[in-house]
Amino acid sequence: MQLTRESGALEPLLEDWQRCDFEATDGAWRELAGRERDLRPREGGIGGQGNIYRRVWIERPRGHAKTSDMAVQLLWILLFSKRRVRGLVAAADREQAGLIRTAMSGLVEQNPLLCSGLEFRSQWVVNPQTGSLLEVIASEVAGSWGKLPDFVVCDELCHWEKPDLWYSLCSSAAKRPKGFLAVLTNAGVGRGWQWELREAARTSPDWYFATLRGPAARWLSTTQLEEQERLLPRSVYDRLWRNVWQEAGGEFVTPGEIRACRDETLAPRVRGEHGVRYWAAVDYAEKRDNTVGVVVHEERGRWVVDRMDVVSPGPERPVPVKWVEEWIERTAAGFPGITFVVDEYQLLGTIQKLEHRFDLRRFEFKAGQGNHALALTLRRLIVEREVAWYAGCGAVSSTEGPGAVERTGPADLEEELATLQLRQSASGRLRIDHVADGVHHDDRGFALGAALVMGVREAGGGEWMVVG
Repeated sequence: MQLTRESGALEPLLEDWQRCDFEATDGAWRELAGRERDLRPREGGIGGQGNIYRRVWIERPRGHAKTSDMAVQLLWILLFSKRRVRGLVAAADREQAGLIRTAMSGLVEQNPLLCSGLEFRSQWVVNPQTGSLLEVIASEVAGSWGKLPDFVVCDELCHWEKPDLWYSLCSSAAKRPKGFLAVLTNAGVGRGWQWELREAARTSPDWYFATLRGPAARWLSTTQLEEQERLLPRSVYDRLWRNVWQEAGGEFVTPGEIRACRDETLAPRVRGEHGVRYWAAVDYAEKRDNTVGVVVHEERGRWVVDRMDVVSPGPERPVPVKWVEEWIERTAAGFPGITFVVDEYQLLGTIQKLEHRFDLRRFEFKAGQGNHALALTLRRLIVEREVAWYAGCGAVSSTEGPGAVERTGPADLEEELATLQLRQSASGRLRIDHVADGVHHDDRGFALGAALVMGVREAGGGEWMVVG
């Protein structure tokens, strides 16, 4: 690729599949920049001898430099184009959209002599000397119509929920005679519009289509990959790291793994033991979902669920915040010195009201990192049988009260866990999720995971386990 060849700095570091992809885009970038095309013969005839691909589909596994390789190309066009160019990078969410910009900024910091002169703004990268600029957008369909970019990069297309933004950007790229359009993505799920687009690109002579079956990058350690394979469901691992499209999303845990964590000798408890440290978490929902309170402790190398209380809202019968406050009071009385994990977004008022009396910790989402740690920690403990619960754990309460109504959805924790899926955001973060049908829930799993994340971190004296 241009920056690589002219600087000579990156050439020795490239994998063969990286070099192949760079060479395939070389002609289109040079043409946009008003520079001579490199017509030297190349192995396989890709990119050289007059071949120009203005439509590119790059499909690689996670951790295989999709973002950093594109950052190199974008820096080159902004720095070395002889004419003013305008480009767009689009992604499913703001976090993912900012990754390419961050990668570009990092390369500039590492190569100040070669890459000086660019200005990095909130949603723009600008070359003030030439007027060339790059705009970074995320799911802004209305704002994308009418633009006339010279080049468009669609990042992690498999995570775009709707095709509207794609329609807008694809048609915008077509307005320019030499417009360049690149799709960067990991393998996706299902046979929806992304798959249809992929197959159209794969079978079209006008597209350069490259898919890499992995893991193939030499910088990925065997230890890291083995850990990922152990922590992730098979379908999720195959999609993320082997780059294999899946028919459906990955199940969170299997029925057998769930049953193995049931301990028939356990029973719900209302009081704790002296000298044992307990952690509790509350997941509150006023109207649509269940409200869950759970207590756990560590015992002989495993985590034990002491109790899980669940109430469901009903028509005209929301669960009041008072239920949560009374649950915290009762639980603290029965389990002295207990630490509570509470979602600040849901229960800020409760935190402010009770934090001077009890040890209340705010669950730290950190742009999805908290949910990522929760999903992987909960799954690891279940798969490795390091968490145990009693039969019927998480059954909906039958006691009288404004929040206690007839049950809908999963009967208990085990039924709920069996319906959960592991989802990945465009930025690579994982989370547990449920079918959005008004019947299934993920509240029990979320509450249990939050308590375990805090317990594992504090009992082990380390940080949350965040992988990937």
